[in-house]
Amino acid sequence: MNRFLITCFISCFIVFSNQSYSQIRRALGDTTTKKKIVLDTLKSAAKPATEIKPEKPVVVDTLPEMGVSVSPSTMRFKVKPGTLKTMTLKMTNDTKKLYNFQVGFQDYGAGDDGTSDSPVDKYSMYALSKYIVVSPTLIELKPRQTKVINVTVDIPAGDSMAVSMWTILTLDQVIEREKLEIPTTSPTAIGMGVKNSFGFGINIFQNPPNVIVNNVEIIAMNFNKKTATSTNNIFMKAKNAGTGIGYCLYYLELTNLVTGKQTKLKVKQFAIFPGYSKEFKFDLPADIEKGPYSAMAVLDFGNKEELQTAELEFTVE
Repeated sequence: MNRFLITCFISCFIVFSNQSYSQIRRALGDTTTKKKIVLDTLKSAAKPATEIKPEKPVVVDTLPEMGVSVSPSTMRFKVKPGTLKTMTLKMTNDTKKLYNFQVGFQDYGAGDDGTSDSPVDKYSMYALSKYIVVSPTLIELKPRQTKVINVTVDIPAGDSMAVSMWTILTLDQVIEREKLEIPTTSPTAIGMGVKNSFGFGINIFQNPPNVIVNNVEIIAMNFNKKTATSTNNIFMKAKNAGTGIGYCLYYLELTNLVTGKQTKLKVKQFAIFPGYSKEFKFDLPADIEKGPYSAMAVLDFGNKEELQTAELEFTVE
């Protein structure tokens, strides 16, 4: 009997062991199901646990700093009364710093030596600033940046506007001024601060089409011997008898009357305003040979038929 029971138990155990675990649980009356967990190996491999973002490259400016520049330095308009014209300036900041500039004007007269005279009122007959519009008027130049400035000359209609005018357009650096600290508590103390800044000046000339620009005459010419403080030189004075601003080149040709050798001194350019005169000095070469010479001064307006000349004979001792 005992042997029979043992055999039945072993047989039952073997049968149950061949069934799945879930079947056994259902056979015992357990109807609950266990959630099956499925691992998505593809998604896990595609998205790493920690994302590493690449760092942005650091750009180092190794270019040389050439400073701030403006071009052109001279603007020449030929606006007919009742019309307008726009030209452009280019301002370049070739540095690693940021700069700000404010637009302004300086109307002026000119002395005999061609240098600027005392400022004149903007309502003066020859003051051009009152007819100019500039955009923008405040220029912010970032490092390595170039900006274009529009300059418009708008001349009103009327015969009285058919005259030459001129001015200087100024571009002055705008700097932040810090509070001045005076190291004393005395009520009579005076403090002073100095800030370095820089700017530019652009000559602007306006010649209406009707004016005469080539009536510049040489009114004086003479030779000056060298002294302890100066070399041999030739002095010349010219006057603009026309109604417009005269633009011309001037130079001096020397001829040795013994050897026939000719020397041309440096060519220069100038502008002379209507009714004004201008003085020039030509320094002769330090190694010039002694002897008699002939000098011819030439004012060149760009047309060979309109040359103004003057001659002078002198002796270098």
